[in-house]
Amino acid sequence: MRRGILNVIGFVGILALAGCGAKGEVVPINLVPVVQTSTQKPDALVVIVPFEDARPEPTHLGTRSHIMGGQSYFEIPGGKHGDAVSKAVADYLKGKGWNVMLVKSADSIAPEKPDVILTGKILALSMDAQSRFLRTTEMAAKSKIAVQAQNTTDDSNVRMTLNGAGSQNVFWFDAEDAEKLLNDVLAESMEKLTTDTKFEHKMLRLK
Repeated sequence: MRRGILNVIGFVGILALAGCGAKGEVVPINLVPVVQTSTQKPDALVVIVPFEDARPEPTHLGTRSHIMGGQSYFEIPGGKHGDAVSKAVADYLKGKGWNVMLVKSADSIAPEKPDVILTGKILALSMDAQSRFLRTTEMAAKSKIAVQAQNTTDDSNVRMTLNGAGSQNVFWFDAEDAEKLLNDVLAESMEKLTTDTKFEHKMLRLK
């Protein structure tokens, strides 16, 4: 009987440690969306300007609520979410075969002589996790990014909103699971940018 009680106490203790963690800590999340490579090789040069972070609360990506109370915070290393998202978009489009260049600011566009200038506004980007006693940790990620592609030849524009959302339940919380979920959501949302558009005479058009 005593052994059974000790086993239960030990099991509960392990669960508490797994769900508690260091409250108030920052959990880094890197944006590296997985890309299904493409053979598409458009000649047009697309220059991407760092995106604007227009979220109501731009400080953190979200929070993880612990079993025993308290919260940890998900955050992109460096804290510059607009720069991180624009780089993730650039890496994704390069993986799709696009000729892409990421510049530091709008002022540095001119020397590159781009065919298309891609700008964006982050409307939503979040990663949240809720750990529950004797239950799994529920994770949820969401992204909403408004993008505009300006064709320099005729000053026409292509505008679209890229939406993505996903959730996952895990028994043992691991920051890598949260990072993968958010990157999967980002990749899902960015897919629309390549599947719903096409290049014509070095200009980006909606299909």
